[in-house]
Amino acid sequence: MKLDCEFIMTPRILFSDKRLTRTDIDLLSLIISLALNNNYCYANNKYLADYINTSKRTITDSLSKLKKAEYITIKYDKDTRKVYLNPDKIPLKTAPEIAEICGDGIENHSYHNINNKNKDKDKEDNKILKNLKIERIIPELLRKKNTIDSNEEEQVHTIDEVLEWFD
Repeated sequence: MKLDCEFIMTPRILFSDKRLTRTDIDLLSLIISLALNNNYCYANNKYLADYINTSKRTITDSLSKLKKAEYITIKYDKDTRKVYLNPDKIPLKTAPEIAEICGDGIENHSYHNINNKNKDKDKEDNKILKNLKIERIIPELLRKKNTIDSNEEEQVHTIDEVLEWFD
């Protein structure tokens, strides 16, 4: 099965930004998908509003909010508005990689796909990454525990609780 790349991906960072509404997140996700080929989005407010089922006024408000939050910049080239993504907040380097994966069949890399031939390898890779994290976390926690002032009893207790998770 080959995907035709008619989907939108949402960077996780957007979910943690409490200034953004669900509409803001949907709009920015749509802009990201439309900017994959040109590194900018030139869709007008009507197109954007129709696509995410909202009003043109809501799109205008969301664009202003996204611009103020520095997720996007807007430039005008003659009669065309170009919405650029801020590479400091939205990792643009992955856009060509995403497009390439779609061409190769992203379904082969999806853990939830029952036909994924890489599922066992993916599980093993995740175990290796988890072990690497543990190898780095435990020594850091122990170092931190040894440097805490004796007055900071609560911090010592918290570190002890975390270390118990790894036993």
